[in-house]
Amino acid sequence: MINSSRKRVPGVRRFAVAISMTTCSTVLHAAPVATVATAPADSAALSRPLVMTLADAGNAEPAGMSQSTGVVQTDTSPTGTVTPTPSSAWNQLTPWTVFHGYFRAGVGASDGHSQACYQLAGALIKYRLGNECQVYGELEIDQTLYKFSNGMQLSAVGMASLVNSLDRVPTFHTSNGNQGNIRLPQSYVQLTDIPGLDAARIWFGRIYYRRHDVYANDFFYWNPTGLGAGIENVSIGGGLKLSYGLFRKDTVNAQYYATRHDLQLSGVHPNRDGELQFGLSYIPARAPVSGSNGLMQDAHSGWSITMQHVQSNLLGGKNKLAFQYGTGPGTGLSYTGTLSNDHRYKSLRVLDAFDWQATRDFGGQVVGIYQRDIAPSGGSQTWVSMGVRPAYAFTQHIKLQGDFGHDLVTPSGGPTRKLLKASVALTLAMDRSFWSRPELRVFYTYAHWNQAAQAAAAPGDPLSTTGIFGTSRTGSTVGTQMEWWW
Repeated sequence: MINSSRKRVPGVRRFAVAISMTTCSTVLHAAPVATVATAPADSAALSRPLVMTLADAGNAEPAGMSQSTGVVQTDTSPTGTVTPTPSSAWNQLTPWTVFHGYFRAGVGASDGHSQACYQLAGALIKYRLGNECQVYGELEIDQTLYKFSNGMQLSAVGMASLVNSLDRVPTFHTSNGNQGNIRLPQSYVQLTDIPGLDAARIWFGRIYYRRHDVYANDFFYWNPTGLGAGIENVSIGGGLKLSYGLFRKDTVNAQYYATRHDLQLSGVHPNRDGELQFGLSYIPARAPVSGSNGLMQDAHSGWSITMQHVQSNLLGGKNKLAFQYGTGPGTGLSYTGTLSNDHRYKSLRVLDAFDWQATRDFGGQVVGIYQRDIAPSGGSQTWVSMGVRPAYAFTQHIKLQGDFGHDLVTPSGGPTRKLLKASVALTLAMDRSFWSRPELRVFYTYAHWNQAAQAAAAPGDPLSTTGIFGTSRTGSTVGTQMEWWW
């Protein structure tokens, strides 16, 4: 039973405001969402799993967030690796209120046009240095509501995200060619420091939940984020911790409600500084949904599993090796995939990402990805991605960093598409570390793609013959960008 003797935050109305914020968010998200039709690059796109990346700015989230008050930390953020810069003390607005955020903006030019960004059709992500065409920000307030006499705390977290095209006036609204919006991707309440439950927490609302990502290409490969409720990091003995979340909707823009159960086990240590983490996601069948042809289709059940090994204290950084497999709607691989997919649809992914700070001045990240998507009627494809982002600090505030990424997509019965992208950036930074922010970069980006990639690109895409580079299969960009998280 909760002890009724407690300290109250000055201004008791904060509790009502926080509950209203979460309730309003839930009610608003329950309203019907208009479906935005987009033309896939090829017929297989209709059968591939839906995966969020930062390119889908209305739904996705950048690395380096979120450090909510009392949130149980998982190995999902570069800010968990080094001390954030500048010191986080400045964002402690009051003893009860903490302010976090993320922001990036820039300007660039490609062949006399506004900045182009290069992504291969069928690849789920793109390598980001000198290759981001949006202004993006996240503003988060973490508010402690009650401190109970037994040490337990009740708090609320609210976050607004803002998106705008680089080459448009920042209205943060979709109109006149601008792709922009303002969303509320996080709005939840939580109980932490619960007596007898160690580092566990209980939460309810819309939340960024136990996210794992690769910074270099902004790929959130294990990310069961959504609207729901759960209990996290419950000790079950032997150093093992269990987490369970029940979700009803992945993103604000998701068309349908669909139940998703997420169960995770952590704390298995097979070797020194190493940890095994396991995840199971199950999506039960629901009522029929509207298909791409406008006709109603049966919705199917599906599941996915994830096994990940995290090796810490490796050249000043860590290595993540993840294996993921899913069927049906589980082909989202921790997200909710296409609900009309049946057991014939399968996805397998192997990912390895290693970030290092080998010396005071030399850090970076390297990643390799293999993904095989199996679908009937010729909808299968294989995606392979390799990239590296090294950074070297010449002085405390001046770095040189590069970014090299190579993507290959082979659809069933079709030629392999290829995209090679390379960037270099002279960087003004707060400190020498690879993770130090804010950074101001002046960059040059070069990209080359093959004829198969050109043919598969959507009309108007920089890689297509109707894009700004025409029939050429090379492109370049110069520009500047600022990035900051706190």
